[in-house]
Amino acid sequence: MYSKQLVSIVVPVYNAEKYISKCVNSILNQSYQDLELILVNDGSTDQSGEICKKFAQEDSRIRVVHQANAGPSAARNLGIGMATGEYLQFADSDDFIESDMTERLVKSMENHNDLVICGYKKILKRENQIISSKVFRIEQAGEYELEEFLQNFSELYQDYYIHFNWNKLYRTQILKEAALSFDTKVNWGEDLLFNLQYIEKCRKICISQDTPYYYIDSNSSSITSQFRSDLFENMQMMQGTTREFLRRNQAYTGKNKELFEQFYTSRIVTCFWNLFNPKSGLTPQHIRSQLKKIMQDERVTGSLDFFHSGNMDKKLIGTFIKRKWVDMLYLYFSVKRFIRQITVHKEKKWV
Repeated sequence: MYSKQLVSIVVPVYNAEKYISKCVNSILNQSYQDLELILVNDGSTDQSGEICKKFAQEDSRIRVVHQANAGPSAARNLGIGMATGEYLQFADSDDFIESDMTERLVKSMENHNDLVICGYKKILKRENQIISSKVFRIEQAGEYELEEFLQNFSELYQDYYIHFNWNKLYRTQILKEAALSFDTKVNWGEDLLFNLQYIEKCRKICISQDTPYYYIDSNSSSITSQFRSDLFENMQMMQGTTREFLRRNQAYTGKNKELFEQFYTSRIVTCFWNLFNPKSGLTPQHIRSQLKKIMQDERVTGSLDFFHSGNMDKKLIGTFIKRKWVDMLYLYFSVKRFIRQITVHKEKKWV
């Protein structure tokens, strides 16, 4: 039987009045009751703060703190500083968790593990309607010494199991002794940077096949649906940091390197697509200028072999990059965008 240890669960809250109650109730109703719930109200302008306050009045395990709006990273950092539990868990205010998630994570942590990583269920919602749902289950279940875990790192990385904070259980002592925190200057990908720092402090890591977290995608702000002017720079920072992490830990070799670079080149293709987003407002001349900038980046040209080892689309894109054919790349994505728009129009017509 595992020992009862206090678990601190940190939830940043910002204008979440529509769904914070479901999130909080899913935590309070956990089969594992030895927990403290830290709700950080990040300057909400709706009733979120009052809802959190009411929950705290009804359950002594809840602590609520209010701060001026500073973003989820600052909110999580404040929560880490307040945490008194042996273990620390995160959740987002618009998500919820299964009734035994915390218990399962704690059980997995007990065998001298410093980190537990689990799968999750993604529910896509638009206008309160469920569009689709998908289970993300990790196949590489088991307990790994850090060196062995790192040799299989890219298998988890390519499926985004490393990137998030809410599918994990951390040791609070490690976080505080290493003074780890989320980078408040990074507004996308900060979870990944945080996790890379933490992983390097671990001796043993458990991977669970459980999928007890419900990630609700209820907005259209994903990188594929909105234009981000800083997407390429952000991608380069994230992937560059991860590449250096692998090199620093002697794990940038063999299959690990191959899978990581395949992931990297796919993200570069996403950066190309971003320039053709209808919301970008970019002129054809500006798009060509940005295409040229990406094509000439030495980190991109240094990964050409991994474009050529990909699918036919990536091979073709790699050829355009290698030959510096900006106009051909522009034409390629223009045609692809046109075909995509026709397809979407037909689908809407038949709905």
